[in-house]
Amino acid sequence: MNIRRIAVVFAASALLVAVAVFLSVGEALTFTPGNYYIFPLGGAQVAVEALEQTARAEGFTVVRHDGSSVVAYEGEALAVEPIDTLLGRANLLVIDEGRFLLRVAGDGSTYAVRPSADGLELVFSPHDAQSLDDVFAVLVELERIGVISNEVDFGYAEYSSSSLKGPMPPANARVESDLYWLTVSEDWFSFAATKGMTLVGLRVSVVAEILPGAALPASFDAFVASSSESLVELSLPVDLLLSLATDSSVGLVRLPYVPVIP
Repeated sequence: MNIRRIAVVFAASALLVAVAVFLSVGEALTFTPGNYYIFPLGGAQVAVEALEQTARAEGFTVVRHDGSSVVAYEGEALAVEPIDTLLGRANLLVIDEGRFLLRVAGDGSTYAVRPSADGLELVFSPHDAQSLDDVFAVLVELERIGVISNEVDFGYAEYSSSSLKGPMPPANARVESDLYWLTVSEDWFSFAATKGMTLVGLRVSVVAEILPGAALPASFDAFVASSSESLVELSLPVDLLLSLATDSSVGLVRLPYVPVIP
């Protein structure tokens, strides 16, 4: 993982890019195939219902989760294929009770916008060599459909798409390494399937081991599936994994144990 910072200042609209300042003066940035790049976008307010209408009108696959129910569309028509198949579509919108993940495939890149610990993040996956102008073009397109605010100040992290070993969790995060890797993986759905994780909508099934004398904060109550004195099973939004793993009440966040039948 390579972390870089860029300061980008937008005028009244993202269409009017005023200046981009790089830490390495004069260095031309190139985004290369075989890697993907995660850009924090901050806490932009998005009208998810309007985004769904736009996506369906433009022929996207839309998968909407509301509690325990799920409905899917291919454009304006109800989808008939299994959800796992639909999640592999090139142009996809997944909505999960106010959260959303948007995937768009273009000629030069595929990109996704999804929830993060700080609001939203952009995952940029180039098909061929791309420049910062190509990233700006994505930001402009996102602004067109109401996904990004007018002011962005972001860094980015670079990851290898073919890495067999994920990045280490932050020192203060008590979480299994594969769960942390999920949070920064290129595609949450394919990664979860590869690792045998249960991902429903934008939530993953996890177990929090609670420290003696501690209690899970009430802010996580809505995601609790079951609990005992020392263990809490949750269906947790992926973007909240680090928040749970760094809470002082938690000794470890891990995947549920799967019984093995001899």
